[in-house]
Amino acid sequence: MTEKRLASRRRGLVALGLTLSVTLMGTAVTHAAASPAAGAQDALVAEGTPYRIVINNNSELDNMNAIVFQAAPKTPTEGYQLAWLVKKCHKHTQVIFNWEVEYSFVWGAQGDLGPGVNYQAGAVLPADLDGNNAVPLSYDGAYYFGDTGPGDKPGTMTVHQDDSVPGSGQLGQGSVGIGMSGAGTFVVPTEPKTGASFTVTPTYWIAFGSHQPGEVVTTDVLTEPYKLQFPNGDNYAEATFDGRDWKVQYGKLPPVSDPSPSPSWNPSPSPSWNPSPPPSWSPSPSYS
Repeated sequence: MTEKRLASRRRGLVALGLTLSVTLMGTAVTHAAASPAAGAQDALVAEGTPYRIVINNNSELDNMNAIVFQAAPKTPTEGYQLAWLVKKCHKHTQVIFNWEVEYSFVWGAQGDLGPGVNYQAGAVLPADLDGNNAVPLSYDGAYYFGDTGPGDKPGTMTVHQDDSVPGSGQLGQGSVGIGMSGAGTFVVPTEPKTGASFTVTPTYWIAFGSHQPGEVVTTDVLTEPYKLQFPNGDNYAEATFDGRDWKVQYGKLPPVSDPSPSPSWNPSPSPSWNPSPPPSWSPSPSYS
């Protein structure tokens, strides 16, 4: 990996408020948990909770993608955040992102990662933060996960890479990490006989850029990155970019049983009305 790429990644992680460290244990590298970033959104919400972000591009920025990505306050070293949710967003238009808090393990075929490089998703394996938060990873010319099971610590997702997994400088080195709602959010390059652990406290960011889903992103290669800070219990955000600043309003999505798609803070709907029924009439009797 080049010095330029390392420097770019480090600047991006610093901008996200991340501090990283490595702990050596025997011949394996264990990714140690970093300290939470100041002001990070660190309250876990229930799995299955729905979220929605509405992005209004009220600016002259055009022909760009609206991007949602995540950065966790506690991450492994040598980690890379990915463009997670992506939609084309022209000037003076709106895009909507919906997802649910559903965790997963992911692996990709690309191990030489840097800004703009796609990790080349190979598999997404459903997981949770308690009974299915650990999984083995092996390689026989292609990567494959084993069965998920309970990890050492609830809330931490761990990938146990065996000695068949290619590492740094080896042909076939890939990447492994975690995802949400069916897509990768954060990965690290594979290393043999190593446990990659991710302490899950997701923080959501929005930005504009040219990136596609699965590409490595850093705040220094994106346009107007902004960290969302959902108040406790809120799961809706409407973010408007006016060309200079973001303005964000938060609220709560209605329960699933409520057919209204509007968040709880929106103005009251128009008064209900019923059109008058058509006048009753009977067809003329037929004659034979």
